[in-house]
Amino acid sequence: MDNFADLSRRIESLIRLGTIAEVDHAARRVRVQTGALTSNWLPWGARRAGQTRDWNPPTAGEQVVLLCPSGDPAGGVALLALYSDAFDAPSSSPDEHLTVYPDGARILYNHATGALSVTGIQTALVQAAQRVTVDCPESLFTGNVTIQGKLTVLGDVFAKARATVSGLFSYLAGMSGSGGAGGATTISGSITHSGGQLSSNGVVLDGHTHPDAHGGNTGGPNR
Repeated sequence: MDNFADLSRRIESLIRLGTIAEVDHAARRVRVQTGALTSNWLPWGARRAGQTRDWNPPTAGEQVVLLCPSGDPAGGVALLALYSDAFDAPSSSPDEHLTVYPDGARILYNHATGALSVTGIQTALVQAAQRVTVDCPESLFTGNVTIQGKLTVLGDVFAKARATVSGLFSYLAGMSGSGGAGGATTISGSITHSGGQLSSNGVVLDGHTHPDAHGGNTGGPNR
């Protein structure tokens, strides 16, 4: 009879439902509340724990399955996790893969629409030793952009707003433009020109002459 009672107890304890009562993050152990029983400190099951590892610890109140080999809760493992009234599913869509965080951040991918969204975060860092490539037809930045290194543009640049260059502005293949404030272009400060001709409205300024009082022409500007 004693053996039967022990066997019955072990069978009943093989698989139990419970909730996380406490978490020891440093030891990677939890205590599980299941019925009137609060377990000893037990390991919890992770998705990967080899050369590829992940870290997403359980939280107090999270519902788990307590798996107890030989029916002994002292050697059990907490298998994560089951939705509960306290922590319900964050979505009911069959098309979504969603992770939510306590601070309100959300990472959502909808495989029906192909849309990925990351919202509610404070900062983001992408760090690579060689190269980061963003390959798409259109990219939109809604805030300020700061580039600490050199900017190389291999295509055309079209700016619909004012541009301020606080350093030396240099160009290699000529410069053309039109308009300006009120249809005019204003330059303040000295201008130095060398090499080639300086022309204004079809008049070459550095070789321009005027008729003189003797029927000839004046000389060109002094050089």
